Amino acid sequence: MPRLITQTDFDTARDRAHRGENIAIAETLRAWATDDEHFTLAEGVSRAAVLVEAGDNFGYAGDHAEALRMYEAARDDGGPTYVDPRALIVQALYQGGRKDAALQLADAMRRDSPQLINTFLVLGGFFELVDESQQAQRWYSMGIRAMDSGNVPGSESQYETMLLGRARVRDELGMPRDTLDDAARIIIERYAEGRGGGA
Repeated sequence: MPRLITQTDFDTARDRAHRGENIAIAETLRAWATDDEHFTLAEGVSRAAVLVEAGDNFGYAGDHAEALRMYEAARDDGGPTYVDPRALIVQALYQGGRKDAALQLADAMRRDSPQLINTFLVLGGFFELVDESQQAQRWYSMGIRAMDSGNVPGSESQYETMLLGRARVRDELGMPRDTLDDAARIIIERYAEGRGGGA
């Protein structure tokens, strides 16, 4: 009889991954999601989410090819995840040396109007990390507009993260300050005052 994988099992695996056990956890998660003979997922445990977590851990360990396979499997599964798996495919393609394919997919996603705020955050943050400032500015701005329009729900902290990221990359690009940059500066000043008050 296949072993039942519960939400507790999944959460425990993610906790272990945070302690640096990336390859071992990635292989375990891959088996949970793909080996139907030995494992079955409990109700509420999304196969796509398990595949995404496996891909994340393969990526952390530097195996971008296997990360890509996991993300593609999550995309094909279609189950719920914290982010559109295509955003993670963009990362894996880029990190695997397929920059043109990554940027092409990102452009296709932009035209699709993503429905998860984490998709904007993941792509904005990734493109900022790899010094693709124009792309980062675009994704942060799109995420802000998506939340402002009410079309994509998100938290205040996610909104602030995008404001701050957008302001950083616009500054790097030498773009003139606008009202959103002013809002980011207010956030920075508020955090600075909070740190000062705690001294």
